[in-house]
Amino acid sequence: MEKQSELLRVAKKIKVFFCDSDGVMFPNTVLMGAPFRAKYRSYYDGQGISLLRAVGIRVVFITNEKGDSAVAIRDTVAKFNSLPSSKPQKTDGWEEVLLYEGRGGVKKLDTAKEFLALNGFTFSEAAYMGDDLVDVPLLKQVALPAAPAQAEKAVKDIALFVAEREGGEGAIRDFANMVLQARGIDPFTLPPQ
Repeated sequence: MEKQSELLRVAKKIKVFFCDSDGVMFPNTVLMGAPFRAKYRSYYDGQGISLLRAVGIRVVFITNEKGDSAVAIRDTVAKFNSLPSSKPQKTDGWEEVLLYEGRGGVKKLDTAKEFLALNGFTFSEAAYMGDDLVDVPLLKQVALPAAPAQAEKAVKDIALFVAEREGGEGAIRDFANMVLQARGIDPFTLPPQ
């Protein structure tokens, strides 16, 4: 019960949600053998990103993927940024979702430090959802370390929040739902996109 109350207390203060790509936004699998690398994602997670943005939380993806391997997350971020509620489509719209590619391990942490410094935030206002050892340096620095259900045990042991659903299957939505609950926000009062 003490961990739950700590989680809700910290979730109220989060202003930045850092997120991994494979294993969180997408399942930690890829379809090989085709002329392209196929990945799938859950629309629940897309709505979770929209809910976080609707309450003013900045969303930043930091992935080790780069080049052709990052096409799926690059396309997904572009879709988020083209929603009618986003800037520049709407002057008072949601802040842009950012993507940093080719950043693993300590580079994820360095990228988060740079983003926070440039935007006037601190680690005490940040959450990060990751699923494997490459995510540990950043998970250990944020106020709210989070993991999807299938994350490695070592990662779940660090996490203050562990989603009920797996990466690519609603883990981000579970996180968003928890943040809304912590803040006493009814999701029906928020714009869907």
